[in-house]
Amino acid sequence: MNRRVKKAYDKAMDYYEKGKINKALELCEEILSEGLDNAPVLNFKGLLLYQKGNLNEAITVWKINEDLNNDEIARNYIRDSEADEKRLELYKQGEKALKQLNIERALELFKICLESDFNTIKVNTGIGICYQKKGDFYKAKEYVDKALRIDQSAVTAKIIQKELKENGIYSEAKNSSKGFLIGVTSLFVVIAIVAGGYLVFAKFKNKDFSGIIEQVKNIGTKQEKDSKTVEEKENTTEESKDFIEIKESAAQEKDQESQDAKAEEIVKEGPQSKTLDTEKLKTLISSNDLDGVYEQLKDVKAEAVSSEGAEIYNKAIKLMKNEGVLKFYDYGLWYFNQGNYNDAEISLDKAYTYCEGNSYKEHVLFYRASNSLKKAEDKIALKRYEEYYSQYPKGVYTEEALYQLALLTNFADKEKSKKYANTLMNNFPRSIYVNDKLATIARS
Repeated sequence: MNRRVKKAYDKAMDYYEKGKINKALELCEEILSEGLDNAPVLNFKGLLLYQKGNLNEAITVWKINEDLNNDEIARNYIRDSEADEKRLELYKQGEKALKQLNIERALELFKICLESDFNTIKVNTGIGICYQKKGDFYKAKEYVDKALRIDQSAVTAKIIQKELKENGIYSEAKNSSKGFLIGVTSLFVVIAIVAGGYLVFAKFKNKDFSGIIEQVKNIGTKQEKDSKTVEEKENTTEESKDFIEIKESAAQEKDQESQDAKAEEIVKEGPQSKTLDTEKLKTLISSNDLDGVYEQLKDVKAEAVSSEGAEIYNKAIKLMKNEGVLKFYDYGLWYFNQGNYNDAEISLDKAYTYCEGNSYKEHVLFYRASNSLKKAEDKIALKRYEEYYSQYPKGVYTEEALYQLALLTNFADKEKSKKYANTLMNNFPRSIYVNDKLATIARS
């Protein structure tokens, strides 16, 4: 490692210690753009991606390090990734449980995930949300702070922190211990890399995989005991929904049809292209104003961009497809969970515009559908659930998507509704969505 690279590497470490994980990643990219023969930098980049929850990307980086540099540490990281793949699935289950307000189950799942540093930002944030909903605000603060120490720009964690501050949970003295806590958290990764680090890091990663499976089985047992209560609650909810659907006025239905037709017309016609203001776009990108960049790109067609503006345009598109999608989705999900469905729609629509190829695409599609359902826009919700299911027939939210599709088509298309119900019952027989109402649809 030459002097210039060492300086950049130290700076990346410094960014990480200050909670600027994305800046640290950018510096790693710059170093590696000049050559992939730097094993410590590759391992560091892999660990940063690992903490952000980008498991496949982290493994790819470590595989490059193993193949090109014959690096033993990278080889060990790859070997231990099997348990992390299971933790990723558990995290998704935890997210789903949290969405269903099954707080205790979500908390159990997130805490299993916490046994390693994989996906630590989102896992700690998830635990913070659980404690916030339970009313244990000081516990919520503890876990939100852990997430922000690694990524001070984590959107959801910042929103929760703001709410906790408004509730008086944060005191003026909080900064006195912040430096020490950051040092403890970041020193772990720094030592792991600088000192050759696998033994330090592996004790968090290399947990007994059978132990994880056993914990999941225990949670599953508890879930079975509670399933009857959950099912009864769902039946009551769906009966109420049916009553509302029956009592809907013809005027409201007509308004929905009008909105749907208008939306289709807009899609068919497409927006008129506007001229790209490259100087303004540069300023917005440099200040990381993602909403501003989105608005600037709105209605700009790629073919209408001049050759001089192509570079900054492509840079803006890349920013939207990465950081933009993440921010817009996080805000959309937050608004959705708070019951602010109009603002949720705005943010989720922004995320949808650039989500193609992004790992968040599945979540964006599902929550756009769910948000439309909450707004009683049933026809739009139906189309969006169909879009989700067509692309993710075995996804994280497939069970709920099939359930809603069965309900939404029950009056207009009995055969289609029956098909969705049977698919859910056959493919997911133990799903919490398999209840008496669904069985009635399947037998109809």
